[in-house]
Amino acid sequence: MDKHLDQNRREFLTKGAVLAAAAGTLAMSASSSANAANASVVAAAATTTEAPKAVAGYIKDPKNLKDVLSNARKILDTCAACDLAGAGRCNGKGPCGESVPGMGGMRQSFVRNIEAFEGMSLNMRSLHNVTKPKMETELLGVKLAMPILTGITGGLTYNMGAANKLAFDGEVMTEEKYARGIIEGAAKAGCLGWAADGIGDPLETYKRRLEVVKEFKGRAIAQIKPRTQQEIFERIDAVQEAGAPFFAIDIDSAGRAARALPGKTVEPKDLAKLKEIVKYAKIPFMAKGVMTVEEALMCAEAGCGAIVVSNHGGRVLSSTPATMHALPAIVKAVRERGHKMAILVDSGVRDGGDVLKALALGAQAVLVGRPMLRASLGGGAAGVEMLFKRFQGELESSMVLTGTADVNNVDPSILIREV
Repeated sequence: MDKHLDQNRREFLTKGAVLAAAAGTLAMSASSSANAANASVVAAAATTTEAPKAVAGYIKDPKNLKDVLSNARKILDTCAACDLAGAGRCNGKGPCGESVPGMGGMRQSFVRNIEAFEGMSLNMRSLHNVTKPKMETELLGVKLAMPILTGITGGLTYNMGAANKLAFDGEVMTEEKYARGIIEGAAKAGCLGWAADGIGDPLETYKRRLEVVKEFKGRAIAQIKPRTQQEIFERIDAVQEAGAPFFAIDIDSAGRAARALPGKTVEPKDLAKLKEIVKYAKIPFMAKGVMTVEEALMCAEAGCGAIVVSNHGGRVLSSTPATMHALPAIVKAVRERGHKMAILVDSGVRDGGDVLKALALGAQAVLVGRPMLRASLGGGAAGVEMLFKRFQGELESSMVLTGTADVNNVDPSILIREV
């Protein structure tokens, strides 16, 4: 791994922990001298925080996606938002310089995710009677207006350069404000958005983020890092109390175990630990980060409600296959063995046509990450809702132009995998 890149990651995570502490998110006890010393550090950090920085050229109350993306581009330091006026086709080849933590070495994995979608074509069919296709679906008991969820994204303040900057509403950008944009925008679109856990986030910080989930009870979900089992159980309790219908653990974050901050443990999970999580939780558990048939079947055996075929956006391990290349074999193996576990996919979804391609390969729904990230940063809930509507329009058009009547029954023959 590139030493410079790894150092950047450590610096980002360290900054995130300090910023979280400065915001007053650590419920510290004064019962020990060690904690007292930590409290002093927090106080010092809080008193030296600079005044929020105004962002020149911000468009207040953006009315369209072009303005939303323009705002995002101005607030981001580590993402060039190359698709400023386009359809969201960030392809990993832009001038970002691999400055986003965990970009996946030389970005082969990230690029492959995009190229896998672009390498598949839709078979256009116009002689049929499909005029108003059915786009509604159901996932783990939750009805969705379309088979799209936001990606599991967070850490925008310390990973993407949004820390201490004034947002489109004239107030400082925070992780909670970002999460609200994601969750509220998704809920308004009839879909689901995630509240994200961060490796450096103490439990109290995570609980504060879950306040947004609680506000949209039943229409918002949460993710947990692959921490120790006891830490996961504590967070499951908080997620369930917030009223989330299900939760996810991004098991593909386990690679950060080697470089997590002291006391911030993340770890790989085996079958026994997966079963413990399923048994402990009272709501369905989704494992995100499955890339092999063997691990998909392991999740099914453990009793997971769903999996997400994901390589973490190509950001954790260089040279992995694209998720769309891994998806077909996983779907085939799981379904041939009679498992009903839902299968989703993420990484590289950039428009409604991509959504239809994923459905044609057997996914029940997709997660959209980077485009939604920018929509929330640049326009809050309104920006996210705009983007969902764009995806919805593109998906509907793609369905009509391929003769697809129902997102729950997509004929694989609409997909041409080699052109």
